[in-house]
Amino acid sequence: MLSWIVLIVVLVALVILGTWAWGTIFGRGEVLPPLDEPRSVMASNRRAVEEGDFRAIAFEVVPRGYRQDQVDDLLAALEAKLRAR
Repeated sequence: MLSWIVLIVVLVALVILGTWAWGTIFGRGEVLPPLDEPRSVMASNRRAVEEGDFRAIAFEVVPRGYRQDQVDDLLAALEAKLRAR
């Protein structure tokens, strides 16, 4: 019985040590590079709308989706462009 407890404790210690070592060696593994400042992201999104380059639109991702101020700013720019037609 005691050998099972020792085995489990050793395995948990190895998992914790291995996870720490893996994170230290290889880093957090961020998928995307960080975006520009929020104001410059909004400006580049407005410029993309004016040029009609919708593939250039980008938003910062926050815990509950995209930044609402950036989305609102883009929607306002799209509305202004549509009203100008």
